[in-house]
Amino acid sequence: MIHRPDPQHRLHRALVASAACHGLTVRMLTTHERPWSSATFTGCRLTLDVAIAGGDPADWLAALPEEDLPVPGRLVADLVVTHASAARATLAVLLLES
Repeated sequence: MIHRPDPQHRLHRALVASAACHGLTVRMLTTHERPWSSATFTGCRLTLDVAIAGGDPADWLAALPEEDLPVPGRLVADLVVTHASAARATLAVLLLES
């Protein structure tokens, strides 16, 4: 049996890679997930609390909502930084099944 990472893990890997491009490291602190659906799409809403190290994350966090994060089997339909400081951030993400 092949183990496939869950969508949260895939999103985390995409965030780690994105942050690394800005010289930062990201560590997931907490994750809250709830199902989401519309007439045509299904997915989940995630709230992620992350720790950020390695420098000032302001530029990365400002660019993150427009970044095309590669999450295999999913589409990041919306990403909002709801809280940010020098060492932590809270992200609200709508992740759709593709």
